This record gives sequence, structure tokens and C-alpha cells, in this order.
Amino acid sequence: MKNTDGDMFGMFDVAVIGGGVMGCATALHLARGGMRVALVERGGLCTEASGRNAGTLTPMFPAPFLVPYAQRGMEMWQTAPEWLGRGIGYQARGGLELAFTEAEVAGLESEMGERAQAGAPIQIMDIDEARRIEPSVSAAAQRAAYCPIDGFVESNAGGRAFRAALLGDGVTVLDRTQVRSIERRAGGFTVGTAAGDLNAGRVVLAAGAWIPKMAAWLGLDLPITVRIHQMVVTERLAPLLRVVVRIFGRGSFKQAVNGSMLLGTVLHWISDADREADEIDRVALIRRMTWAARNGCEAIPALAGARLLRTWTGLEAYAPDNLPVIGPLPGMDDAFIIGCQRSGFTCGPFMGQLLADLILGRQPELPIAHPVFDPRRLLAMRPDETSAAARALS
Repeated sequence: MKNTDGDMFGMFDVAVIGGGVMGCATALHLARGGMRVALVERGGLCTEASGRNAGTLTPMFPAPFLVPYAQRGMEMWQTAPEWLGRGIGYQARGGLELAFTEAEVAGLESEMGERAQAGAPIQIMDIDEARRIEPSVSAAAQRAAYCPIDGFVESNAGGRAFRAALLGDGVTVLDRTQVRSIERRAGGFTVGTAAGDLNAGRVVLAAGAWIPKMAAWLGLDLPITVRIHQMVVTERLAPLLRVVVRIFGRGSFKQAVNGSMLLGTVLHWISDADREADEIDRVALIRRMTWAARNGCEAIPALAGARLLRTWTGLEAYAPDNLPVIGPLPGMDDAFIIGCQRSGFTCGPFMGQLLADLILGRQPELPIAHPVFDPRRLLAMRPDETSAAARALS
């Protein structure tokens, strides 16, 4: 029943739009901080980018200054039964990143060296030492970096865990509910949804690749672009990999508990997340799947002959400088954004906690009100700068 303001749901302190890991974590910690929270997600929780990845947990991907944030995110995934109510298949495996060419060796030594200096327990080694850790990797690689704390979780199980926790802490979860508009109103915002309007004192845009569309409703043109991430899965195989394996700049390979091998790579860029089906190049998708399989066989020769069963894609949002965008929207102290996080699954639960601390007026565990995260920096950037910056670190 509508109240006298025409609001189907009553007044919320915060409406979080987007039910990926970062949106769910933000909503959960806001609710635990005493706020009345609504979470709106057009599909199921953690079914877009947060559920279409291999669940890799590593400090080897983020920018060096983000290493402490990644390590805290990894700790949160490991202790998920304590704060989330259930685990999602945490596996501590360790990770190897391989370099086959001189260019890859130079990039690996430079980037992994910077992350090691930032506190990540990364060791650069020759391939013989790497093969003592994981005998299945190719002897043709020239160098490797090893991180003993790497691992992964079952990303497609995150939505169920978050949904139970959110409902248990009193969050109004409107999943499978399309957001159609966001408008300023006295004392906050009206969020128009397919289920009716809801009013909130604050809003958090956590919708990943759809953030630019929603920011435009609030009068902001944010230069955020969208990259297609591709996953390929093989048939179930006998135990082969003990660790997560990557080739520098090319992709990742890990063996799930059920024996399937997961191969992750990057497809291409698109201009509009709502036009994903039209903008994905199907020929390029097949070619990239073949390329990922070829890379997998180069890294792990025993993969040769394994059958590929299927491939799927996910949409990732990127800022031009390839860094996270977290904090108040420019010119607004009651609207926030959280997204564009490289290795977002690793860092996601901790970043959501930090944004909740900021909104609640609490002292965060690590800095979040920082120029590196500040959305205002985007106003001086162009979207066509994104692909070059991001590809350099892909």
C-alpha cells in the first residue's frame, strides 16, 4: 500500500542501487550500523560481474597502493562464515604468474616488484623453482612470480550468501527489480523502480557498468567505459593444478573443486552496457576463446586435448586511470558511487565496508576519503583515455 507521499515502501536512510559484491557489502554494513537500507538489483544478487568471474583472490592484480585493501578483502572472504553467515568455498591455493617473452619478463618483474614493496608476499623466481611449486606448469616459461596467499572462492555462490545476510539484518532486498529513474526530492531522492517508487535520504550507485547511465539521471557525465571479461570452462579433469596459474598480461587458469578448468581472459570494449547483446563481436568471442585455450596449453601443457564446454561474459566498468571510484558524487554530499575496482572481487567486501564507514561517519580501517578514490577526478578525464590505460595493466 502506498503512503501519502506515493512511496510504495516508506522512507529509507539509504538506497543502494546494484547488488554485486560491493553494493551488497555496503548495504550490509550500513544496516549493521543502524540505518534503514533498501538494495535494488535488476537481476539476481551477484549475478553480473560479481558472479561471472572465476572468484580469484590475489594481491597481484591491484595497483600497488591497493595491496593492503586487497589483503583485507581476502581476509574477509576467508572469514566469511563469521561476518557473512556462511562461506562460499574459500580455497587457499597460492598463485603463480608466468612470463614467456622478454617483454613479459620485464613487465612481471616491474609490476610484481612494486606490489612486493607495497607489502604483498610475492617472490620472483626462475622457472625451475616455480615448477617445484607446481610441476604442471611449462618449462618453457622464463620467469615466474609466486604469491602463497592467492586463492579463490565460488563467485556464483556469493549472491545466496549475501541475500540471507541482508535479509537477516533487515535490508529490504528488491532483486529482479529494474531501476528506471533517480530524482532529487526534498530531503533526499526518489528512486523509480519497476515495483514502484522508494524514497531515501541518500543513494549509493553500485551498479558497475550501468553507473554512467544512473549518474546521468543526476546530471553527471562520467567517463566510465565498459570492458567485456570472458570466462571459458573445460570438461572435468583429473586433479592437475594445485595453484592458480596466470600468464602475465594474458589470462588466468585455475581448477575448480569439481575438476573443471576455468580460463579467464579479456574480450573487448563496448560503449553501452544496455546494448551488450548487440555490441559483443561473436566472431571475436570465439577467437578469444581459442586464444585463451592456446594460452592455457602453453602454460599447462597437460591441458592439451581437454574439451571446452562453454564460455560466458561479464561486464566490468573502468575509469580512465584504471583506478577505483569510491566516494561522494561531485557536488553532492548525499549521493555516492562505488565501482571501477580492478580485482574488484578480491577487494569488494572490504571496499563496501569502508564506504559504509564513510557514510556512517565512522573512522575507516584504511583511508577511503582519499584523492585517489575521489569521483571528482573524473570530471577532468575523457572516456577515450580508458582503453589505453586499462589495457596497459590488463
